[in-house]
Amino acid sequence: MKFSAGAVSLLLLASACRGSEPGQTATTKQEPVVARVGDGSITAREFSARLEEQPPFIRARYTTVERKKEFLENLVRVELLAQEARRQGLDKDPDVLATLEKLMVQRLVQKHAATLEKQPVSEEDVRTYYREHSSDFMSPERVRISHVFLAAAPQDARRAQVKQEAARLLTEQSRGQPGASGASFAELVRKRSDDAATKTQEGDLGLKAREELTTLWGPEFAQAAFSLETKDAVAQVETERGIHLIKLIHREPGNTQSFEVARPRIEARLQMERRSRAIDDLIANLKKSTPIEIDDKVLEQASAEGAAPAQQEANPARK
Repeated sequence: MKFSAGAVSLLLLASACRGSEPGQTATTKQEPVVARVGDGSITAREFSARLEEQPPFIRARYTTVERKKEFLENLVRVELLAQEARRQGLDKDPDVLATLEKLMVQRLVQKHAATLEKQPVSEEDVRTYYREHSSDFMSPERVRISHVFLAAAPQDARRAQVKQEAARLLTEQSRGQPGASGASFAELVRKRSDDAATKTQEGDLGLKAREELTTLWGPEFAQAAFSLETKDAVAQVETERGIHLIKLIHREPGNTQSFEVARPRIEARLQMERRSRAIDDLIANLKKSTPIEIDDKVLEQASAEGAAPAQQEANPARK
């Protein structure tokens, strides 16, 4: 695959801006220098670091001296632009300084994270988490249900009539009369169901856990659905919104993820929690040793451009 010089240059520009630190004249005297650019230089270490940041398929292109010179040319271009930016005072630009501050914070967090990652999570901690959060590693039983929905709220005068119609349709299904086969049930959905969301999908609700069905149609619906024991079994159920004929398409038993399978996920979670606690502790200690003053009056006046004015906590009394 061939890449344009412009695309590679932009890639290098992004990586160089992320990692370069201008004005390191002291280190260049001690390290081999591959290129001098005005008052600055590019050391062998910096060259290798920038190359290492590239994806493997990019790095593979730069193995010969000629190819390395191509890569170096991009670094030289970046250095020239960086020197010109400093000459124009952009190194003191508020936006640039704000970005630099964010990068420093990110590097500090990464530094603390790297220190913690050298200390693996203990086996005991992993097993304790697995035991205390066992429900996180369980997949609940799920059923796939198709339904015909006949809308009729409890206060609807038609509800009794709709209920009788549903009972008749259920009897036809159970006796094997027209409507008993899967295709006929699908036809019944198309002709009679009031559920627009599933009407064109043969009433199929998809695989759902008990909690999901409860959210969709209520606890009565979920209870009836999970009470169906055999494939293609049909039942009638009343909910707050109407009467349903439900049909079991498929049942998927629940299962529990083994400790060994769950281990990597738990270790990652515990490491993340440790990093978060470490940063919180660091900030807490810094707050103890650093004076912090907040001016509420100035804060009240500060706002983002275009932001809506703050609402009063209580409505003022009418005069």
